[in-house]
Amino acid sequence: MSDTGRKPVGDKMSETITPDTQKSYGEEIKERVTGAYDKIARDMQPPESKSTSQSTADTVTGKSSEAKDTTEAHQQSFTESAKEYAASAQKHAAETLHSAGDYLSGKSAESK
Repeated sequence: MSDTGRKPVGDKMSETITPDTQKSYGEEIKERVTGAYDKIARDMQPPESKSTSQSTADTVTGKSSEAKDTTEAHQQSFTESAKEYAASAQKHAAETLHSAGDYLSGKSAESK
């Protein structure tokens, strides 16, 4: 059961359960639009005016959204760190190769 103007809880569950690979482009767009509208309605509707089922659904989807946002932030942070480590390793490898080349060509002996 959903409150007036809100996306039915059953529709939310169905959309979540159905893999994106089984959805048409139109279905995905519709879910995004109706989902965005429902989030706005959720935030604007006072908690005391929500039915028990709507309140529960909002709590669950809110926690799910928070977890997803946190996961995406950690993933982005991890990706940035990995890029930094890779760049640093590449720089050190290039410096090592350059030093080895200088050593093998005798440049380091000449500089002393």
